[in-house]
Amino acid sequence: MQDKDAINQRILHLWEVEKLSKRQIAMQLEVDRGRVRRVIDQTGQPAVPAIRKNNLDQYRSLIAQWYEQYPRLRALQVYERLKNYGYTGRYDSVKIGTREYRKPSKEAFHPLIFNPGQEAQVDWFHFKHETIGAVAGFLYVLAWSRYAWGIFYPRTTFEFFLAGHVECFKHLGGLARTGRYDNLKSAVLRRKPQTEYNPQFMDFARFYGFSVHACNPYSGNEKGRVERIIRDARVFLETETFIDLVDLNRKFQMWLVKRNNTIHRSTERTPKDLLSQEHLLKPPANAYPAKRSIPVRVSKTALVEFDANKYSVPSSCVGKMADIAAYPGHIEVWLESQKIATHKRCFGRRQMIQNPLHAERLLNRSPQFRQKRVQESIIAMDPAFKVFVERQEDEEMQQSAAYQIYQLIRNHSRSMVLSAVRELNGMNCAKIKALTSLLRVPCAQEPPAVWPKDQRLLNLNYEERKLTDYDPNTKPVQDA
Repeated sequence: MQDKDAINQRILHLWEVEKLSKRQIAMQLEVDRGRVRRVIDQTGQPAVPAIRKNNLDQYRSLIAQWYEQYPRLRALQVYERLKNYGYTGRYDSVKIGTREYRKPSKEAFHPLIFNPGQEAQVDWFHFKHETIGAVAGFLYVLAWSRYAWGIFYPRTTFEFFLAGHVECFKHLGGLARTGRYDNLKSAVLRRKPQTEYNPQFMDFARFYGFSVHACNPYSGNEKGRVERIIRDARVFLETETFIDLVDLNRKFQMWLVKRNNTIHRSTERTPKDLLSQEHLLKPPANAYPAKRSIPVRVSKTALVEFDANKYSVPSSCVGKMADIAAYPGHIEVWLESQKIATHKRCFGRRQMIQNPLHAERLLNRSPQFRQKRVQESIIAMDPAFKVFVERQEDEEMQQSAAYQIYQLIRNHSRSMVLSAVRELNGMNCAKIKALTSLLRVPCAQEPPAVWPKDQRLLNLNYEERKLTDYDPNTKPVQDA
């Protein structure tokens, strides 16, 4: 109890006498700020005024003593303290007179020295283009040689984070023994009360055999290699024009190649030359799958929602819990360890991506809408299908073409049918016969006629029997 009272008295002393703020008191005593606030609110004893004097020079030694004890005092706090000692001058005089004490001390950093293959610094950086939109660049920099490689993606989610690593490992033919990261969620989930890493990223690091080092918060100097290249990359991006994401990546990687072949001012060698001396770890033969798993429930309309878009699944899965495996280019839907759907990934918003085969049971229940629904699904499946169908002469032929594409997809892979349709679109041809010919679908033929070996059997004659031969009571038919 005595310790508690002592801390409370110390709080009141720092508040009323030393004129520290509640935040400064909490930091000084290493106590919770809420406790400081409660103690101050419970008792409000006025400070004892001192003898008033009006010359700032006579307080110089006192001000120096305060700043020696509390280096982060603000000018306003010094002014309030001086008023209790009888100072009647202006606040501006105190502000100017304490400026030398309030100059921020320059931080000194030890130079980071690395061995070949020791470390790579990894980070994202964002870029917004008027045509492409918002994209994110993944950058992997070897700390010793300064060799850099990277790629732009439409998202920064976990699957793209892993894909960026795999892409760089493939380009370098290896990887550094340690990866240095900022506190991004793909690598570090939280820092307090202790550092907690992303478990799937730890599995990824274990698969490739590298260590993970998280920078201290707000310590950009700890990964200065990658920060410097990001700064230069922004200058390059602002002076270039890009058509799409593919064009952006092509030009960005050309810029990286040029930079890697430029002599570095610190090493006096090019990063490309030093790369051959990096003792990199060899990656496994098989790459780690760059994916992220998300549990979802199948809606009543046989759809699952992911990334603000909806994707179809077989209608038999309605109401069941499933898992979405999100890859950079496509998604897979799994139910009870079985893959039930695969779709090309959509990066728009509020889009519906459907496979008409998933709604086959529903279409059978409502045959009057069957061809119309099939046509809508085929057109929405891929722009190439839409072009092929809309080139038909009338609406009836459009529905027929879409339905025949639907039948072809049932017997062939969707990628094969799509490839054939794209080829015909390039030839300005929209004939189903040409499509089936490309897919080598056999045409329906009449069965061959059966002929006897002995052709004389075809010329046999026989005498017709009369009905009376079978029934004597049958009356002969009279000719009219």
